[in-house]
Amino acid sequence: MIPSSIPLTEIDSRSYCGPAQMLKAAIPYMAPEVGRAAALCARILELKKTMSVFDDENVSICSLKPGQRPDMEELLTDIKKYCSEPEAEQIDNFLNMLAAVKLYNQYTELTKNSDLSHLMNQMKNVSITPEQLQMFQALMQAQNGKSSQ
Repeated sequence: MIPSSIPLTEIDSRSYCGPAQMLKAAIPYMAPEVGRAAALCARILELKKTMSVFDDENVSICSLKPGQRPDMEELLTDIKKYCSEPEAEQIDNFLNMLAAVKLYNQYTELTKNSDLSHLMNQMKNVSITPEQLQMFQALMQAQNGKSSQ
């Protein structure tokens, strides 16, 4: 099922081609063989416009610099806008898991310094979902199992 309003991606907004959109709007009123050719022409116009966006040296759409790693949370949040409801739920679950892992990493870093009071104060300011709490508790149990061996 296609959502009623799908937001434009960054590349779509930069490569928008009005004539191609007008051509696509007219396709339902054409004979099938003419409509097929018109659809192909519209896509060619869009592709040409897209290629010109990348030919423009002043344009960089979230381009990563050499050696730079993408921000996974930002990427997943952007992708989620274009997902079906079940897919968006899976992405939310993954984002929650990433948040729990991040929290666990902060916890292990702070416990190395044995400043638990600072950790407790920091945890008071963090609101986590029950799923994240369960994930954190599971990670703690796994860590405690490792350290006791």
